[in-house]
Amino acid sequence: MDASENAAILVLGMHRSGTSAVAGALRLLGVTPPAHLIPATPDNPSDFGEANSILGTNDWILNEGATTWYECLRFDSAALDARTRATALTFIMLCLMSEFNGAPLKLIKDPRICLLLDLWLPALSAAGTSPVAMLVLRSPNEVADSLAARERLPVAISAALWLRYMLAAEFATRFSPRHVVAYDDLLRDWRGTLELAGTRAGIKWPISLDKAAPRMSKFLDVRHRHFGGVVRPNTIGAMPFGVWLEEAYAALLALAQDGDDARQFDRLDRVHKAFLTWCAAHGRAWSDAFLHKHDIRARRQFEVPADWHRIARDLPNTVALAVE
Repeated sequence: MDASENAAILVLGMHRSGTSAVAGALRLLGVTPPAHLIPATPDNPSDFGEANSILGTNDWILNEGATTWYECLRFDSAALDARTRATALTFIMLCLMSEFNGAPLKLIKDPRICLLLDLWLPALSAAGTSPVAMLVLRSPNEVADSLAARERLPVAISAALWLRYMLAAEFATRFSPRHVVAYDDLLRDWRGTLELAGTRAGIKWPISLDKAAPRMSKFLDVRHRHFGGVVRPNTIGAMPFGVWLEEAYAALLALAQDGDDARQFDRLDRVHKAFLTWCAAHGRAWSDAFLHKHDIRARRQFEVPADWHRIARDLPNTVALAVE
């Protein structure tokens, strides 16, 4: 697959996992980012690589499911009603049109997509776009440290969210072209990591690694890394965080080296089944106990452009539903 083909690279992973670093690296290799990027912030000075319309679409879908990116343990997009799914698929198609203007090799990044791949993948297919997944893997301990600093999220919540995002993304993309990108590997050896990523995912980078090298070395300076501690997430009640986190992280690390190792799929499936069973029984109440009166709930969510609701309303249901 080269730059002349119509493909979208989905940069997936839990929040604060290094997805911005991977997205930035892919931009330096010539992958086309969205046209309307949200601006950089002090905690991410090189910008997030995300578009308002994409984040707004994903927040809208989660809101329709009565949840948010941080309270999603019991969320299941398959449970959304047909009209909501049709509107969501319309919004995704509008994202593709408004952000990429026909670019052949697109860069789509938002951690929320991990939870919504059963909508994003068929929408991309309907648009004639081949999905390629870059699943970014970072230690759940470091992710928890980073979210505690940025959002004041309890460590236990971050650990549960890490499992929810990573297991969902891995399962949904297992039979798509993809590569598991270990964040540590990217910082230690960006050239080898990105060369392997292109080979595994079947992508020919528009800009060669040699040509990108001067800017890449500066962009991926290891000194920009934060939160490298080794604080083990707390266990809460009977939830075996330690076992599930260790199993899932070890299996994903193994897949970063050998993406076809069926033994790791079996390990992940066992963890995924056990975790989803726990989430169905306890997830919402458990999450509410931690986030009751947390100020994160007062923050404004992203929104889709106002006229997109009119466009979705005026489209025949059969048009949007045809991608299901």
